[in-house]
Amino acid sequence: MVKEKLFDARTKKGLSQEQLADLVGMTQSNYSLKENGVKKIVDAEWDKIAKELEVKKEDIYEEGNIHYFNMPDFVLEHIELLKTQNAELKKGNIALKDEIETLLQENQMLKEEIKSFS
Repeated sequence: MVKEKLFDARTKKGLSQEQLADLVGMTQSNYSLKENGVKKIVDAEWDKIAKELEVKKEDIYEEGNIHYFNMPDFVLEHIELLKTQNAELKKGNIALKDEIETLLQENQMLKEEIKSFS
């Protein structure tokens, strides 16, 4: 959804998207996505834009639309499977770290024992 108030203020000021984008410190393509409602404009950006357009933030601010979509069940099931597998791998990693620590301690003891025979 195009931010009509923002578009009107920018064009009234005689600025292109590229010019305003440069003034507020972003690329033209990023600005275009924001003005066209594809990407969210955060508060700090609204403040910068309003300053450069010499308008009040309230005069150009428009809420963004929130887009929802339904995720297919098989994707959600796969995500849950991956979470389970990830948790199991983390447990396995902890067990391996413990085993490595035990082996390092045994190795050190064996080295000391070998030194005692020398």
